[in-house]
Amino acid sequence: MKKDYTHILIVLDASGSMSSIQDDIKGSFNEFLKKQREAKGKTVFDLYQFNDTAKRIVKAADLSQFHDDLMAKYDCSGCTALNDAVCSAIDAVGHEFAAMPEPERPEHVLCVIITDGKENASKEFSTKDVRDRIRHQQEVYSWNFQFLAANQDAFEAGESIGLDHDDCMDFIADKLGVESMCCALYDRMDDIRHGKKKRK
Repeated sequence: MKKDYTHILIVLDASGSMSSIQDDIKGSFNEFLKKQREAKGKTVFDLYQFNDTAKRIVKAADLSQFHDDLMAKYDCSGCTALNDAVCSAIDAVGHEFAAMPEPERPEHVLCVIITDGKENASKEFSTKDVRDRIRHQQEVYSWNFQFLAANQDAFEAGESIGLDHDDCMDFIADKLGVESMCCALYDRMDDIRHGKKKRK
């Protein structure tokens, strides 16, 4: 593992119901990325957005080299293919890590799943597929996961895909709620980098 190399993988709902907070998501995440850019070491960012299908809109961007608006392509419409997005993202990024020499792989990985609705459009993968992949990445590769959800019980939904209660958080789908969510995400990243236990 490469010390002080942190990889952030965001799997972000881009269904039509997210359109009311689309600009808030962009603004808050750009601020979050600015803070990550200032953190010690190497930080690489991946972003998948999902509605009826999953799409990788940022691929392995080293934040020290990319100063453009990495949220510019985020756009909301359609339904919620959450299972397809999570499995596709984990598979793609996991295969890319596997192709790296062991000393070049990230010391820390955080995969963040963000949604304001329940799965309703996946065609390839089931909830069990998501649960199996999460467990594998946690147990074999020590990935960290965070599930952030609005308009549902985030703890119940997160636990259904195999996540601990402490890895789940509700947020309110408005400007202040999104800002609060990103602050919590910043705290989680800080804890991961410094090897601290999860905050309650």
